[in-house]
Amino acid sequence: MSPNLQSLLLLLACLVTAARSTCNVCNTVNNLACYSTTQVQACDANNLPTGAAYDCPTGYLCVSGSSGVLCEPQSAASSGADCQDCNKCDASLTFACTSSSSFALCLGTNTPQLSEGSCAAGYVCNTANSQICGLSPTVAATCSYADDTTTTASTVASSTTTATPSTSNAATYCAAVQQQGNFKVGDYTESTCRQYIKCFLLNGQWLGQKYTCPGKTYFSPTAKLCVSSLPANCYTPSSTTTTTTAAPTTSNPSAYCAKMQSEDYFPVGTNPSSSCRQYIYCFRTSGGWSGQRYTCPGKLYYNSASKTCVTALPATCSSSVASLSLNGVDLE
Repeated sequence: MSPNLQSLLLLLACLVTAARSTCNVCNTVNNLACYSTTQVQACDANNLPTGAAYDCPTGYLCVSGSSGVLCEPQSAASSGADCQDCNKCDASLTFACTSSSSFALCLGTNTPQLSEGSCAAGYVCNTANSQICGLSPTVAATCSYADDTTTTASTVASSTTTATPSTSNAATYCAAVQQQGNFKVGDYTESTCRQYIKCFLLNGQWLGQKYTCPGKTYFSPTAKLCVSSLPANCYTPSSTTTTTTAAPTTSNPSAYCAKMQSEDYFPVGTNPSSSCRQYIYCFRTSGGWSGQRYTCPGKLYYNSASKTCVTALPATCSSSVASLSLNGVDLE
């Protein structure tokens, strides 16, 4: 095979892969769009998805390619369903769309962090958009609208059964991580450091279950199992005054850091002229957690993915973002 032919085949493969990740985008070949991984929707005269979605046959997936939008057998080697980029971090590891109009920060990782962001009215979340939320219908939502109902129901169920989603919402956590294995719940020695979430894939659906290590053992995020020796990430605060009396806001860095529970750099807000230029450095002290708020020098902005001050306006600095919170702390 000639080098030119190899390059051409590689390019075509990349184009097919890119096309199959799309959702809510009309294919001009047959004027259809993938509404979800298993549903198809017709497009109107303006090339916009409209009307009711209809299901592919059992065992078939919706695929958009050079032949148009088709329902292809799931078992086919070339078949890859569209609408699978929901809850996946974008290429810059800045954010992940969690529904058609919501998102979560990734903070430079491949996993959406415990954060909630919402797009302004009339905007949808798209991982290819430079400002997270784009004006609909000019920009298509990355997530399927069919997932919005599921996400809402899951959120409501979680809020009615527990006041601590981070330790009990195992199914939602695993759906976001999409990895099989055991994952730590937290760092408090006597409670969350002894717990872990087990994620597994069943019939194409990500499920999770929270467990507590037996006896006096602790969960090791390195070994991925319960161990008798105290892992390095586990600690017992000497004082809980800050966490119990101070409101966790960006204006109170120490209380903010007590909620973050991590020695790291975190964003302050989304306003390009003010809070988007600031960040908080969290560090552990003998009394628990402390934090310091800083402002990037000159005309620089804080980038939550690279955790540095940059010249280019980050995706999170946008008027299209209606609200954003991190670990339950509302950002400015």
